[in-house]
Amino acid sequence: MKRMKMLAVCAIALVASANANAQLGIAKKVVPTVTIGAKVGLNLQQMTITDNIIAPSFNSGYKPGILGGLFVSVDKKKKGIRVEGLLKSAKLEGSGVSYSIRTVAVDIPVLFEYKPVKRVWLQVGPQFTTLLSAKGINGAFKDVDYKGSFRNSDISLVGGVEVHLPVKLTAGVRYVKGLIDVNNTASNDKWRNSSIQVSVGYRLLN
Repeated sequence: MKRMKMLAVCAIALVASANANAQLGIAKKVVPTVTIGAKVGLNLQQMTITDNIIAPSFNSGYKPGILGGLFVSVDKKKKGIRVEGLLKSAKLEGSGVSYSIRTVAVDIPVLFEYKPVKRVWLQVGPQFTTLLSAKGINGAFKDVDYKGSFRNSDISLVGGVEVHLPVKLTAGVRYVKGLIDVNNTASNDKWRNSSIQVSVGYRLLN
């Protein structure tokens, strides 16, 4: 009798375990994967001048800055959404007069992700930028506040690729094209930002 009870208990335990494993497998297929991480990198940015190419306000060419922040991804199979909060710096060099401006801004890209092959994610979507400061950094123009010369907000289109490396590391590169004229002065120049960003990251969760 005791042996029969023991066998019954073991059978119930096996059935419960199998049922739990089956439910866990179903949950993994249904519930999306959430990834939280941090990233740092290089922000190569330039101000593109149009409508006044004879006497532009800034020199062309990408100037180095830095970026860093946090990201959250929600992925299911090969598709997902990535939202980031990044703090970045950029350098602008004046044309005709020897002065440079350092800008600091917050970027919030909202990117759609697609994984064509294992570990590789393609990313595309809008980016919303808020300017925090713009100050002179050299000579007689050092510490001069130029923030009023720029619009406070910008919208860009982002396209890039990110690779998920072993040990929870990530490496990515993206191109950011500004869509809005950020000139807030009386000049006829059209100022649009563009940048190339290279970054490495670490997945803190997942």
